[in-house]
Amino acid sequence: MPSIANLKLRMYITLALIFGIGFGIIYAVLYLIGVSLIGILAFVLIFFVAQWYISPSIIAISARLRYLKEGEHKEIQDMVKELSNRAGVPMPRIAISPSKEPNAFVFGRTKKSATLVLNQGILDILNKDELESVIGHELGHIKHNDFLVMTIVSFIPMLAYILAQNMIFSGNRSRNNDYAIFIGFAGFAVYFLSELLIMGLSRSREYFADIHSANLTKKPEHLARALAKITYNIAQNPSQNASGAMRSFYIADAFNAKKDIEEIEKHADELKKLLPEIELRRFKSLAAKEDKNIMGLFMTHPPTYKRILTLARINRENKK
Repeated sequence: MPSIANLKLRMYITLALIFGIGFGIIYAVLYLIGVSLIGILAFVLIFFVAQWYISPSIIAISARLRYLKEGEHKEIQDMVKELSNRAGVPMPRIAISPSKEPNAFVFGRTKKSATLVLNQGILDILNKDELESVIGHELGHIKHNDFLVMTIVSFIPMLAYILAQNMIFSGNRSRNNDYAIFIGFAGFAVYFLSELLIMGLSRSREYFADIHSANLTKKPEHLARALAKITYNIAQNPSQNASGAMRSFYIADAFNAKKDIEEIEKHADELKKLLPEIELRRFKSLAAKEDKNIMGLFMTHPPTYKRILTLARINRENKK
C-alpha cells in the first residue's frame, strides 16, 4: 500500500510534468502564431481565471443541485459542522443532487466557498456511520485544496486541445505552416498525456482523502464498508450511474466498478479481516457479468480493494 511520502512524491512529480509539458506546447503554439511572451502569459492567465470562476456555476447547474436550508436534514448539517470543526476547515455549504448514483463530491473556488454535494443515491444506501466517513473523506479534499489543484491542472490539457485544434484546422494557422501541423499534433499528444497524468494525480489525492477520513473519524472500517457498498451498488445498477465528466470529482468511479468487483473477490481473505460481514458471494455474482456500460480506458480512482486494504493498514496501526 502507498505510503504518505510516496503519495506526496508522486503528486509533486505529476504536477511538475503536467505544467512542464503543458506550458511547453502552449508556448510553442502561441509563439508560432506570433503572440509575444507577455501575450502568452496574459492569454494563459485569463483562460485559467475564467475557468476557475465559471466552473463552479457549471457544476451546480449540471448536477441540478438543491442547497439545504437552515434546519433541513438537521442530522446531516450537524454532522458536517462537527466534522468540519474537528478537521479545522470552514463548514462547506451542503447540497443534495437528485442523482441515484451513490456518490458525493466537493467543489468550489476556495475553502470558504466550498460546497459538499451528497447524491440522493448515497443517502439511500449508507447508514449514519458510513455517511460520516464519506463526509470525512470529502472534507479531506477541502483541507488539501484538491478542487483547486485539479482545476489548475485540468486547464492545461483543455488549453492544449483548443490550441492544437486551431493549429491543424484553422485556415490561417500560422506564417510557419511547415511547423504548424507538427505542433498541432504535438498538442493533441500533450492533451492525452496530461489527461493520463491528471488521472494519476486524482488517484493519489483519493488516497489522501481516505487517510484523512480514517484519521478524523478514528473508524477506518466505516469508510471501507461505505466504499464496498458504493462499488457494489454502482456495479449492480450501471444504467442509473453515469458519472461522465464528473468522474474525478466523485468518491468512487462508476467506470471502474466491474474491475473493482473482480479484485474484491480475488482479495477476499485480506478484506475479510477488516470487513468480516462483507458478502463476497454478491460481489462474485457481479464480477461474472459482462457489462460494457461500466468499462473505461482510464482510472480516476484507485481500485476499491486497494483503498480498503489501505484502511485496514491504518486500522492495524490504530490498534497498536
